Amino acid sequence: MTRTPFRARRVLLAQLAQLALAAPLAGQPPATPADVLSRLPPAASAAIVDVTVVPMDRERLLEHQTVVLQDGRVVALGPTRTTAVPAGALRVDGRGRYVMPGLVDMHAHFSAGDASLDTPAGRQLALYLAYGFTTARGLSAPAAILPAQLQLRDRIARGETLGPTLYVAGPSINGNSARSPADGVRMVEEQKRAGYDVLKTHGGLSAETYDSVAATARRLGIPLVGHVTPEYGLGRAYAAGQQVEHLDGWIAAIVKDGTPVPPGQLVLDPAVLAQVDARKLDSLVRETVRRGIWNGPTLALFETLASDETPEQLAARPALRYVSAAEVARWAPAKAQILGAPAEGRAAFVALRRRIVRSLHDAGAKLLVGSDSPQLYMAPGDAALREIDAFVAAGLSPYAALEAATRNPAEWLGRADAGTVAVGKRADLLLLDANPLADAANVRKVAGLFVGGRWLDAAALEALRAGVLARVQG
Repeated sequence: MTRTPFRARRVLLAQLAQLALAAPLAGQPPATPADVLSRLPPAASAAIVDVTVVPMDRERLLEHQTVVLQDGRVVALGPTRTTAVPAGALRVDGRGRYVMPGLVDMHAHFSAGDASLDTPAGRQLALYLAYGFTTARGLSAPAAILPAQLQLRDRIARGETLGPTLYVAGPSINGNSARSPADGVRMVEEQKRAGYDVLKTHGGLSAETYDSVAATARRLGIPLVGHVTPEYGLGRAYAAGQQVEHLDGWIAAIVKDGTPVPPGQLVLDPAVLAQVDARKLDSLVRETVRRGIWNGPTLALFETLASDETPEQLAARPALRYVSAAEVARWAPAKAQILGAPAEGRAAFVALRRRIVRSLHDAGAKLLVGSDSPQLYMAPGDAALREIDAFVAAGLSPYAALEAATRNPAEWLGRADAGTVAVGKRADLLLLDANPLADAANVRKVAGLFVGGRWLDAAALEALRAGVLARVQG
C-alpha cells in the first residue's frame, strides 16, 4: 500500500476537519463555538499563500504575498516566490483575495451567559466571529453578569473556548452608583482589584465626584471611557483624558453663546442646530487633537435613530433575524417617538455629527469604531460594519474608516502585537474576496478568519450563523 507523505496527511486532516465542521450530520444542531473549537486543528503552523496583504500600517497593498503563521503569530511575510511554507502547514489559498487585520468593535454591551449558543453571550460571540471581528470591548452590563464576563474573557484568552479577544468594563459609574467623591474612589479601587480592563461612566456625577474618579483612575492606571453629562462637562472630561463616547457634550460646546440646548443625546431641534458656531467647532477640534482625546462617535446608532425609517422597516434588516423578535419589538416605541421630531431637525443632527467626525479626522484626531450593540436595531457584528459605513458616509476614505476598526483600537488598547499585519503580530486575520481599500463594504465579503491562529473558513463561519439562527428562531 502506498503511504501518504506526512506533509500531505497533515494538510488532508486539516481539510477533513473543516469539512466535518461545515457539514454536521443530519439531525444534529448547527455548530456551537465549542464545536468549532473542538474540530479545529490545534494552533500550529498555517500559511495564506499568494494573497494581497492590506497591512493597515499605512494605505497600501502588498501583492502576491505569503503569510506564515505559527502558534498564533505571524512568523513570516514576503513574496510568494521566495517565502517558504513550512512542511505540514495548513495552506489557505489566497489567490485573488485580500488579508487584513481582524476587526474590532470598541463599544459593545456583552450579554449574559457563556460561550454556548443557548445563551445570549454565546450567540453574540459567534456573530462577532461570523462578521470578521476578532476583538470586542464591552462597555458596561448589569453588575450581576459581569463576573461571568470576566471568566469568559479569561477562558478565551487561554484558548479554552472560541471567541474574539474581550475587554470588559466594570459596573457603571454614574450619579446613582457614585453619590460622593468617596464613592467614586471606592468604585474605581474595587474595579481595579476585580480585574476589569476599563472604567465606564454613564454620567450624572457631580463635578467633585467625577474628579475623584478621574484622579483615582490615573493613580491606578485604568482608562476612563464613556458619557459626558452637563454636571461635569466636556472640559473636565478632556482634562481627565477620558475617551469620549457618542460625541457627548459636543453640541452644547459648539453652538453660539446663549443658545439653550435641550438635555439628552438626541438634539433634534432645527433651531438649535442652526446655531452652530464654526469657530467654536474648529477650536474644539484643535483642543481634541492637542489633548490627544479619543472619540467613539457611534454614528450608525444615532443615524438609525434619527432616520426616516419606520420600526417595521428597521426590523426587516437582514441581520436582525439573529435577534429575538421580542427584543426587536421592544425597540419600536423609542423609534416611533423619535419619528415625531421634525424631519429637518433629524437630518441636521445627522449632518452635524458627520461634519464633526470629518473635522476630527482631517485634523488628525483619533477615532474608534463602536456599535453600542445589541440595542435599538443594532445587531452584534453587523452594527459595527454599519459604523464603518457611516464613517465613509461622513467623508472618510475606506482606509481611514477601517483604521478606526483595526490599527486605532490596537493603539488605544496598548496592543503593540495587534492592529496591523506584520511579522510578530497576533494571527487575528480577516481574509476577504475583494479589496477593502477600494470599497470598505468589501469587509462583508468574508472568505475566512484566523482568530488566535485558528482558521475558520467561510463554511465554518456560516455554521456559526446557522447555529445562532436556529436558537433564536427555534
